[in-house]
Amino acid sequence: MIDVTLTFTVILSIFMLILSVRILDLRGSPVTNFLHKPERKIDQQTLERAIRGHGNLVEYAPLFLILMLVLELGGTSQHQLYLSGVIFTVGRLIHGICFSFMRSNMVLRIGGMALTFMGFIGLISCSIPIIF
Repeated sequence: MIDVTLTFTVILSIFMLILSVRILDLRGSPVTNFLHKPERKIDQQTLERAIRGHGNLVEYAPLFLILMLVLELGGTSQHQLYLSGVIFTVGRLIHGICFSFMRSNMVLRIGGMALTFMGFIGLISCSIPIIF
């Protein structure tokens, strides 16, 4: 079974869709236009940050989920997988929210990346005994 990987794939996919809708909205999509005043102005920097927040998730999540899947299929403890998955996911949520919904916040940006790396390191450390 791949319950752990599936859980984090679903959570990260939902967050990716939220970030995608944010970009559509900032680009003036007719789907979300009814939510705003007709004269709404979008700051280019806000749009660029939202695109970057989405892109960053799309860059990191696939490799993390592939590594998690391989480890889960290889019999790695679910406790270790969940711990790394929660750390990684919280990091991606913090980083994505910081970029896509807020002005620059270095504490959240650095914290999100630190948690992302810690989640990866957790999975990598589980893989070392398998490799060697």
